[in-house]
Amino acid sequence: MNTPLYLQNATKAAPATKIRTSILATALVDALGGPAEFQTRFSFDVIDSMIPNANFSLPPGVWTDDTSMTLCLAQSLATYRPNISTQPGGFDECHQLAAFTDWWKRGVLSATGICFDIGNTIRRALTIYSNNPTKEPLRRIHDQLSGEFSCGNGSLMRVIPIGLAYWRDETQARGYARRSSTSTHPNDLCKEACEVWTGAICKIMASTTTSEDPDIAKLDLLSYFTTFPYSHPKLRELLALPSFAPSPPSAAEELEIHYRHYHPLMKLISECESEAKDSKLPLYLPQPTTLPSSGYVVDTLVAALYCFFSTNTFEQGAIVAVNMGDDADTIGAVYGGLAGCWYGTEPSMVSDTFWSAKVEKWYESLVAKDIIADVSEALVTFSKGLAK
Repeated sequence: MNTPLYLQNATKAAPATKIRTSILATALVDALGGPAEFQTRFSFDVIDSMIPNANFSLPPGVWTDDTSMTLCLAQSLATYRPNISTQPGGFDECHQLAAFTDWWKRGVLSATGICFDIGNTIRRALTIYSNNPTKEPLRRIHDQLSGEFSCGNGSLMRVIPIGLAYWRDETQARGYARRSSTSTHPNDLCKEACEVWTGAICKIMASTTTSEDPDIAKLDLLSYFTTFPYSHPKLRELLALPSFAPSPPSAAEELEIHYRHYHPLMKLISECESEAKDSKLPLYLPQPTTLPSSGYVVDTLVAALYCFFSTNTFEQGAIVAVNMGDDADTIGAVYGGLAGCWYGTEPSMVSDTFWSAKVEKWYESLVAKDIIADVSEALVTFSKGLAK
């Protein structure tokens, strides 16, 4: 069994470091997982280094639409201004849609200078916006894309800049996360997935970047996901305790045992820890029917949490994520943002939990690092301004 969750505390660092590392980690695992996208689990050799992406004839280290849209959202938050007299920075759905459209049509904030991959729901939303940029595009998007057929992971994969910027006000951040999802994925399930994910980022940021707040352990984060007041039954089914479970104990060690016995995700992790594993994988991976890695938003969220709670380091979780196959790049990006916020430190800090030798090699292979750094700095500046 891995180190108990109640003994795994998040790494302390300055807010700017957490922002930079979280966005960088999104790109790292996105690029690592790109070659496994569309591939069936166990049908390819274990991936633990940057390799060419044959799906789009790309060299090693190229990040995909997941990171591009994350950067678009971050850039929008950092630069939006309703009029020339206001300071730059703020939240506006149409400004975000314009940024996404610039990426789609002109390759802005792409690793290659072009948009080489885009999800169907996002393409439809951006088409609606492009055809009606000043004529109620949000209403039109909601009317056409709020059905159950539009429950992809395209809003979840990019949402992390909201929590990184607005973490000082969790209520505001969660509201913005829902609104950001609405711009392309207005289904209630997608909105709630973005909200719960953003709340988690806010809690990590608040605990790790200020001396006043106590340390946060992985068990605390699991309890957050477990006790969240879900309105959608699918999220409640997979992330909360079942109704027949007895009341959880208060002591940390007993609570973790309780979760491993009753919580759907922790039960699966416990089962997988007892199975034989591939020598190159940190943890046994179950069949896709047991732990799907599709583009369905719930599958992505649960798979990313599996990677996070079943491993002890950023590197371990990243390798588990990308070897799931199917939508491996997006699961990697979603995991990477959360794990980067949790483990993130300055590169100069000695840390086996984030800056391992293997992660440094991933970083060396990553393309267009200057784009990631520039957008991250803009978001850092905006977030600092919110503290005044």
